[in-house]
Amino acid sequence: MFDTMTDFTIRARVLFALLSTTLLLAGSIFAVPLAASAASATASAAGLQKNPGGAAEGGDSDGAKSGTGVSITLDEITPWLDDKGTLTVRGLVTNSTDKAIVDPKLRLGMSLRNLDAEYRINAWKSDQSRHRVIADLDDNGPAARKQAAEKSNDDNPVTAVDATFEKELKPGSSGEFTITVPADRLGLSKSSPNSSWGPRGLSVQISDTSGALATGVGFTTWYPNPKFDRTAVSFLAPVTLPGYTADGLIGPEALDAAIAENGSLTNAARVLTDPKVAIALDPRVIASFEAAVAEPPSGEGAPPATGAPSPPSTPGQTAGAEDAGAGDDAESPEEQKAREDRRKRLDTWYRDFLETAKTRTVIALPFGDPDQNSLTGEDLDALGAFAQMEKALVAEVLPNARTDIAWPIAGTADRADLRALQKAGNSTAILDDVQQPPTSGIREDGRSMTRTTSDGETTIETLISDSALTDLSADVIGSKSPAAAMSELVATSAAIQSEAPNRSRHLLLPLPRSTASAGWQATTSTLAGAPWIESSGLDTLLDSDPEPRGLLQKSTDQQRIPTSTLQGLSDIRTKEARFNSAFSDPEAANARLDRSLLTCTSVAWTLGGDSATCLDKAESTSRAQMDSLYLEKGSSVLLVTGEKTTIPVTIVNDTTAEATLKLRMKPRTPQLRAQTTETVVVPPAETMRVDVPVEGLANADVPTTIEMVTADGVTLPKDASLLVRVRADWENIGTAVVGLALAAVFVIGLVKSVSRGRRKIPEQQLAAAVARAKNDEPGKKD
Repeated sequence: MFDTMTDFTIRARVLFALLSTTLLLAGSIFAVPLAASAASATASAAGLQKNPGGAAEGGDSDGAKSGTGVSITLDEITPWLDDKGTLTVRGLVTNSTDKAIVDPKLRLGMSLRNLDAEYRINAWKSDQSRHRVIADLDDNGPAARKQAAEKSNDDNPVTAVDATFEKELKPGSSGEFTITVPADRLGLSKSSPNSSWGPRGLSVQISDTSGALATGVGFTTWYPNPKFDRTAVSFLAPVTLPGYTADGLIGPEALDAAIAENGSLTNAARVLTDPKVAIALDPRVIASFEAAVAEPPSGEGAPPATGAPSPPSTPGQTAGAEDAGAGDDAESPEEQKAREDRRKRLDTWYRDFLETAKTRTVIALPFGDPDQNSLTGEDLDALGAFAQMEKALVAEVLPNARTDIAWPIAGTADRADLRALQKAGNSTAILDDVQQPPTSGIREDGRSMTRTTSDGETTIETLISDSALTDLSADVIGSKSPAAAMSELVATSAAIQSEAPNRSRHLLLPLPRSTASAGWQATTSTLAGAPWIESSGLDTLLDSDPEPRGLLQKSTDQQRIPTSTLQGLSDIRTKEARFNSAFSDPEAANARLDRSLLTCTSVAWTLGGDSATCLDKAESTSRAQMDSLYLEKGSSVLLVTGEKTTIPVTIVNDTTAEATLKLRMKPRTPQLRAQTTETVVVPPAETMRVDVPVEGLANADVPTTIEMVTADGVTLPKDASLLVRVRADWENIGTAVVGLALAAVFVIGLVKSVSRGRRKIPEQQLAAAVARAKNDEPGKKD
């Protein structure tokens, strides 16, 4: 039986091996035609290889490195061209390996079909297999063109591929390339422009004998002058300067840097050369310029005070304190002149900006452009209300500015948030098309309405931003090599136009809510320059009829300020608001505090993920502020019992605001009695000596605490300890005792003298005296 089972096992193993071999052979047979079919579809005879990873195992269009160590960065792509144009693709190939690329093959491919939908554009970025080669270094390089020119007298432009690495690309080096293809050599139809126009995918691939090394991906849009209605786009440019400062304002030096040649405010102003671009203006910019350009007092070089206390500068302070100490007696005439020149420079830029803004649609943002939906809770609600009220700063200088439009972070506002925004005075909210999607499945006009209550009785107007164009424009602006991203942005706008070519629609495209960069103008001008796009003013969109849209959605991946940061800001506000009651103008101090805290709630911090860092700076500033009003430490005091006197205490006010307060001494034992002083006013940056009334009652060493108390009865955190030694007046008592002793001796002697009476004369002496008197009488008679 054992032998039978062994034979059976051996036969089973043999059969299993034969079956496996058969399956492997069959797989190879089926795989060959499949591979041949794929190669046929991808025009593999031309040499371009499939790129399933988005950049063919090589770099992508932004220069990312691949597993091969070779990357392609695309520096220029013609975003669109008509039948008389020329496609230009320029870039850089980097060989980060330790081996040279010998006899490199450089080819430019174009997609076989029109990428007239967004999903097709996204698919091309990950798979460029369905393409045809339109330019090749071997066939269109310098040598090939020279040879072709010798054989032909054709003067028409030809396809050209030029590279600095025609024969070899050395290890650790980079090589540039430029590819140009005339429109009539692209193989694209001109006869039916309305059907043939649209985006085409591009792929630049470098390879060697081992295969593809890297691929750069981009797009261009074929535009043989079709006839259709254009898509209107309204651009919204935020003018803000995010960053923490101790008083919430941006200092003159930071403003001066922002208006320099490549400064952020200069970049924002360049976008406004298009009169259709609307402005979302941060009141912080207005308040900062107004403070910076104000005329200094006569004969002084220092800028005027803002009316609010400014604590000493702290680590991490970015702007607002850089001029601390400037204008003091040590400032030289050259420094004063430089300060005045800067003030005039700022004034000129500011006045020019206001003149431009008067001709634009302006939306006033809350102060600091905060994430208003995060400002909830008792203290933070008040902070949000203050930010909303500061919109009036914009309306003061630009009376036509809209102060009733809210702009929450995309995807964060629910119905309760929208109701709160309405309650705060907003009639319109800016949302995106993910949160309020169209009902038709294609783009709709960017103005609509949405319910703020479940029964639909209350609604709010909405402006709907296009999320795809917004994200792509942010990619362009944030990229070091934006050519590929720019080509995708333009291609996507063409795909949107292709959705409904005979229907005019109006879209909203906000620029990133951060400091402006040079990419802003390039983005707006390139997109607005596309022939199927019409730049349109935001006021036109605001005046249009609302389009029905779907129910309000809420993002599941919201970007919000961390709860810990919000709690920290709330704690700072609670503590420092109590402290600010010590100042003669607590409203100005609280305004400075709120402005400072709002800089930590700005959308730029939220989207940048730096709010925790901002909180650290705010806490440091708050500690410095509350430590700047304190009592000088004194030595122990000797006090006589029974005497009413005063103890001098020195108040130090290191802030730049006037303080109004009282001093209260609290003895810890009953041997000393103390009274609260009268209210005193301590000028800024000065000290004051205040006398505290006290009375010693009995001998003791009495520890005391001296507190500063505001007019509202708030006890400030910085108190002082003082030891008062209460003693009897031994010197006076000793003198009195000695005097009493001498008086007693005198009185005793006097009493004794009186009590003895007059002294008696003996009888014999008396008789002798009488006899002598009688004997003397007769002599006198004679």
